[in-house]
Order: sequence, then C-alpha cells, then structure tokens
Amino acid sequence: MPSIFQVYKDASGKYRFRLRDSDEKIVAVGEAYEQHSSCLNGIKSIQKNCNSEIEDLTVEDGLKLSNPKYQIFKDSSAEFRFHLKASNGEIIAESGSCSTKEDCLRTIDVIKNSCNAEIEDLTVSQRSDEGAKPNVAEVLKTKNNVLSEKARTVFVGNKMPMDYVMAIMTGLSASDQKSITLKARGKAIATAVDAAEITRNRFLKNVKVNSIKIGTEAMPPREGETRERMVSTIEIMLAKE
Repeated sequence: MPSIFQVYKDASGKYRFRLRDSDEKIVAVGEAYEQHSSCLNGIKSIQKNCNSEIEDLTVEDGLKLSNPKYQIFKDSSAEFRFHLKASNGEIIAESGSCSTKEDCLRTIDVIKNSCNAEIEDLTVSQRSDEGAKPNVAEVLKTKNNVLSEKARTVFVGNKMPMDYVMAIMTGLSASDQKSITLKARGKAIATAVDAAEITRNRFLKNVKVNSIKIGTEAMPPREGETRERMVSTIEIMLAKE
C-alpha cells in the first residue's frame, strides 16, 4: 500500500490530516483547522514543499537554510523530531518522536516520496450526517481509497453500533463480496465488537468471525504533550460461510 494522506475530524470537531506510510504507520500530522478546505490546502502545501532541504538544529554551527525547509531538533525529552516549514515560516507538518536521527531522516524520505500521494477523506460521511452535501469527486476518491480488491473495510469511529451494522450488511450484500474487515482503535474497539456480534447474531446468521488481529499504534502527541500516545487497535474480519 503506498503512502496516503488522511483527512479526519479530531475529538473537538476540528479538521486534521495525517500521512501514513506503506506500513500504515503515521509519519507526520498537520495542525487543527476550522474549515475542511483549509485542511486540504495544508496537504497541498506539504505536497508543494515536500522536497525541501533539511536543516539540522542538533549540531553546532549547522548550515542555516531559508524557508521552506525541514528542521530536525530534539524535544524536552531529548528525543529527535522534525517539522516542515512552508515558505512563510508556518509549520505545516510535524513528526512524532524518533529514537535516532536516522529515523527522522528516513521519515523525511517517506514525505519526500509522498508528494503525489492520494488523499483519503474520512470526513465525507461525517459532513453528510451533519447536513452538508459532500462533493461527488470526494466521495468517489474516498471509496476508491478505502475499498481494496480483496475485501471491504469499515473504519469504526464514534457512531452507534447499528450504523456500522448497516455498513457491514451493505458491504456483504454484493454477490462477489465474501468478507469484510472492521478496523477500530481506542474507545471504538468496543463499538466494533458490538457491530460484529449484532450482525452475526441478529441479521446475517451465515457470517462468521474469520480472524481477529489486535495491536498497538503510535499516535502523535496531543497539543502541549511531547511524547507519542500508544493506542490499542483491532481488526475483525467477517466472512460468509
């Protein structure tokens, strides 16, 4: 899977974006935006400035560069981090903590190779629920990004379990669709489990749990924090018998 930008809403209802690498690890995040269009412009700014030079603030008498540029630095915990500055000096992307400077450099390389990465808009359904009319092109792009060739994926968030039950039933209604995967993290894990069990026990008796994968994902620090947050994850694959 190639790198991909994801647009999403945070807990406060603001728009944010993140960049995931080919292993689905979050390598960079943007700031919070009030407007959806501003968030998309933030991604465009990264794509425009992705090949900027690197300024290393961890060495004495290092070369000083003009914007746009990447800056590698150490945080208050003495861990390596970097951010990307636009030509006006605004920080448009930040990394999580890196154990070594080489890790930072490798992550910067991921961004440099993501100048033309696709954008997955996870807010399309949210804005539709709120009464906004999503752009048709956005819906199609989101659909193409979320659906794989072999299985359909449902990303579980903060809605009610029945909302995801309907998504599961819709996905499995296609004659050529044999399985569907629920992905959730943090508090949404319980919702994913509920949705899977409601589907199997009340609606689709011929569906079984094919596999369950649990893990931990590093999330960028919240505002005012310096360390990454570790969040539990789950993937539940449901398949027709």
